[in-house]
Amino acid sequence: MKKIAVVIIMACLFVAGHNAWAGTWREASQADFADGDFNANVFTSTDGSDSGCIKTAPGALYDLNKDGRADLVICNLEGSSTYIYWGKHDWTYSSDSCQYLPSNGSTGNSIDDIDRDGNLDILISNFYGSFSTIYWGSKNGFTNGDTTLLQTSGGHGNCLADLNHDGALDLLVSSMYNTEVYIFWGNKHNRRSFNRTTLGGFSSSDIAVADLNKDGILDIVVPNKQGSYPPAGGFTFSIPSYIYYGQKIQDSIFYNNNSKDSLETYGTYCVSIGDVDKDGWLDIVFSNHHNGSTYNINSYIYWGSATGFKTRPRKELETHSAIGNTIVDLDRDGDNDIIFANWYNDVSHKINSYVYWGPNFTSRTELPTNGAHGALVGKISNNSVNDVLITNSYGGWSYIFHGVSKTGYLSYDSLPSSYGHISTKDNGNVHNKGDTEIYGSSVFGDGLNIYEWGSVNWTAQAPDSTGLSVSLRSGNTTDPEDGSWSMWMDVAAKGAKTSIPNSKYVQYKLTSTANKYFESPVIEEVSIDYTLASGISGLFNNNNDRIEFNLLPNFKGANIKYNLNSSQKVKIAIYNITGRLIKLICDEVKPAGSHAIKWEGINAGQNKVSAGIYICRMSIANKTYTKTIPFIK
Repeated sequence: MKKIAVVIIMACLFVAGHNAWAGTWREASQADFADGDFNANVFTSTDGSDSGCIKTAPGALYDLNKDGRADLVICNLEGSSTYIYWGKHDWTYSSDSCQYLPSNGSTGNSIDDIDRDGNLDILISNFYGSFSTIYWGSKNGFTNGDTTLLQTSGGHGNCLADLNHDGALDLLVSSMYNTEVYIFWGNKHNRRSFNRTTLGGFSSSDIAVADLNKDGILDIVVPNKQGSYPPAGGFTFSIPSYIYYGQKIQDSIFYNNNSKDSLETYGTYCVSIGDVDKDGWLDIVFSNHHNGSTYNINSYIYWGSATGFKTRPRKELETHSAIGNTIVDLDRDGDNDIIFANWYNDVSHKINSYVYWGPNFTSRTELPTNGAHGALVGKISNNSVNDVLITNSYGGWSYIFHGVSKTGYLSYDSLPSSYGHISTKDNGNVHNKGDTEIYGSSVFGDGLNIYEWGSVNWTAQAPDSTGLSVSLRSGNTTDPEDGSWSMWMDVAAKGAKTSIPNSKYVQYKLTSTANKYFESPVIEEVSIDYTLASGISGLFNNNNDRIEFNLLPNFKGANIKYNLNSSQKVKIAIYNITGRLIKLICDEVKPAGSHAIKWEGINAGQNKVSAGIYICRMSIANKTYTKTIPFIK
């Protein structure tokens, strides 16, 4: 975290007998924001007026090259490449603006800034071979020379989330080859290294994450497609799908069979999670693909509740070998709708996919597709409604449908693909699939001084119908979760003074709300004014040894005078606010009597230090005294 004392000279104020000094904690660069607390969908970027900002991606689309247009990543099971279609400024996509990323039967992708360097990365599941791939983003884009391989077998759908809330994203990859799914646990100390564990599954093609039971711990849903299932006595498509509820012991979060639930499904291919009926509990939508005798089988909505999920009642919707599905309020009427990508009807792959309209799902719109695999929704044109991308496995083209409504669609565009595969990202935040995302800052404070917190300001670019609220909390320990800190208190308006208690530390929280197009505010700067009302000047007395500590005029350094009753070892050192030694100005035995020393902002290299807050530590015998020095050039 970057702790900056931005200069606000206030002459020489006196508060409670001590000099008061005003400053500002300001965060505006990507490095400033990157040490905060946030989950998937929230990321820091090197965009912004001061080379940094906070962005959120509550939908399924991302602007990979930061040019203001969404880019499309299409996985291709056939061929040797995944396609990035770069969005043009005229809102079109074409093969002349497509980048090929080498892959090996790619089947699913997820996007986020995994290594927190300010550039988005792409996780690609490979069905063939023994590895899936992370393409690391950079200011120069994506290259085959900057990748990390993850050991997988039959990799399929994937997703990203910080499962254990340790500040590093974890990677989840399903496996269509065998009886396990993979969790690659992230490492915040080395964000490009991962530790792999597994969970049980049966030819799982997808995986999804959410806090289903509202206990604050993320849960994992694994759709099971087919395999040798012991209760069935052999190979079958009649395999239940699994919910692995997250468990927590102290600070450890884990998943195993001790907290696993099962729901009846048939050859399930994909899964989505969302509050379909808007009752406050998350629901699960399974795409049923095959039951062993026909591809013409219904898919299921399982309704969430305070008591969990039950096999009955459930909602069944007609589908034909459904693969991808997505939950979205497509017509923006306040009710969630569901899109199913239909693959086959026992006769042909050239069949329609369905948009079921909420809240009753009794009506639907049919979209012409050809072995449809994935369904993705977002603003992919300059229309006033969201568009629908369906990836097709046959015909060599995927389709972008414009103006989809209860009466049909207005038009569609085609994009080349080669057995285009699934798009598996759920809409909404990772915990409750709502339209708000939360960013928590790092903690500011030096642990020595009591700060009086003042006005709060921020700079943000907010699209129409989006929202941003800022709140603060304060405390006198380094851990905001230890129960001793104040409650979060909202800032009434930009520039308003916060009402949190004076304290040694402070933290801010940003809550952004997306609009119906999945657009959300971009935060470029946050600043908090403060007054340092303690710990600057003063007198110490110890066994007739007297120490007088005073700031130089205009905050140009400090005068230290001390009187020793007897000969003593004296050590005086200056540190910056992070604890790094700036200069050792005395380290010797001094005789009894009066002494004085002055520090005028010079470091060990005899150069002027930067403006900021510095710490003076003085040791006499076995006693240590500490004072704060605000310094201004």
